[in-house]
Amino acid sequence: MTDQPPSERFFYHSFPRRGRGTDGEIEKGCKILSLITNIGLVMAPEVLKWSYPHADGSPPREQQTIQRRVCFTELAPHKLKEHAKLFGNFALEFKIDTLRSMGALPVFYIPQTTAVDSPDLTSLGSVLVVQTIDAMILTMRLAGIKKNLDDAPDVKEGRFDATFGFQQPKTFSIDVVEARNALEALTFALTPPDMLEQALTGLLSCFYPADNVRNSETLAYYRQREWRIAWNLAIKDEEILRRPSNEVIDQLLEIDAEFFGRDFPTAAGTRRLAEEALIFPGIGGKRIIDMVNRVVVPTDALSSANTILAKAAPNVPVVCFEDIT
Repeated sequence: MTDQPPSERFFYHSFPRRGRGTDGEIEKGCKILSLITNIGLVMAPEVLKWSYPHADGSPPREQQTIQRRVCFTELAPHKLKEHAKLFGNFALEFKIDTLRSMGALPVFYIPQTTAVDSPDLTSLGSVLVVQTIDAMILTMRLAGIKKNLDDAPDVKEGRFDATFGFQQPKTFSIDVVEARNALEALTFALTPPDMLEQALTGLLSCFYPADNVRNSETLAYYRQREWRIAWNLAIKDEEILRRPSNEVIDQLLEIDAEFFGRDFPTAAGTRRLAEEALIFPGIGGKRIIDMVNRVVVPTDALSSANTILAKAAPNVPVVCFEDIT
């Protein structure tokens, strides 16, 4: 049973998680609120590693994905104070239907393997995730071959080389005619491989561990009831998300240089994490701030928050965190 009627439950995006409860929380929270008001939500990247044991005792199968996402938690308002102890005392409140219209999806919580030699099905979830990663890589390979052939429509014969694999790459010699015929057959009446790749990438961004293994907290993440907007989205072939400008990158570094300035691995090498983020400015002609039901801030931040929203979003109510019931 819910704590309150469904009409009195909302989704909350809380901040700042880093620096909560410190002397600098008010200043940092106001900077984040100003950034969201001006540009939208920042989808920070995270490397997520998955593995599962083999029945024969050989080393575990390992894969990893990069998730770019912004997170929301479904709560009754009076539960927000408890939630804030972990996620921060500032929050954007969204009506349930509003967040769903923004493309948010519930997180799929995957149980972690409890022991390498476990004889039960504890690792089933991890197996499904790793094999979904394989499916994503397969569609990526098909999309790559198709692009090479599409870029050379006049080439009707001969062979070309394609190299696959990450840790132990292998090069294959592929016949042009056979590849064209095979691709046409395999993709007939289906979603094109490049779109399937993006779909599977988005799906993988909605998987997350059920347990906080690092702190030995069973089902810790599962109990958060998280929804998220993940990876890039497009409507009628127009991408919604944006890469951050140099100005935005500078603002992110000013807000939290330790987090946004740290090294982040990419296929092309190491970059600053801020450079690998995505910005969700809004959807359907509305900015993110226009879609917010209420902005919740600590009493000490009330004046600053009202000033931030006065010109940009005067119709969005600002309420005190301490008064939420």
